Amino acid sequence: MYPPKWALSDSTRLDLDEFGTAFASAWSRIGSRFLKLECWQAYRELETSRSQTVYQRGDIDTARTLLEREAEADRPLYEDIDQRHLEYARVRLLQEPVSAYLEYELLSYRIRADMGENIEVVHCDPALRLPDERHFDFLLFDRHTALIHDYGTGEVGLQTGGWLTHQPDVIAGLEETISRLRRDAMPLQQYLAKTRLD
Repeated sequence: MYPPKWALSDSTRLDLDEFGTAFASAWSRIGSRFLKLECWQAYRELETSRSQTVYQRGDIDTARTLLEREAEADRPLYEDIDQRHLEYARVRLLQEPVSAYLEYELLSYRIRADMGENIEVVHCDPALRLPDERHFDFLLFDRHTALIHDYGTGEVGLQTGGWLTHQPDVIAGLEETISRLRRDAMPLQQYLAKTRLD
């Protein structure tokens, strides 16, 4: 089962709305750093996201336009990061051959990187089954709060909520995982150039 039991020790279970509320609360308390780890190779976006459906139909130009609108809605977040001089990194584990979902997501990443988001790519062995005991999706707010996503147990992740934790041991474990991954990460643009996906 993922996330593993060690990560959920003394955590609080949240539904999707509570997850959003917990994010806003934790974000308001950030002093210096926000880190995000993404591991699944395929996700099903929420019903409110039309871009994925359009992309799957093969209408790349319309999908790009919709993704630009979705990203624009996050501009205040990027401005807040810049104004508060926060360290911000989205760390993306990626296996090749790239899944159809990741082709769509890389289109979104290009747009968001152009808006200033720091996206770091870690190339993983395709034999590794993600998520696993150490690699699963979470958000780390400084060293005081972590939000761990619940994407179910299927082949495609669909978020149904997650868990909130303030446990120092759990947060230290999450921090160690993402710090180790960042040592092997490359900036998105470097990855795209290397794989000729830019």
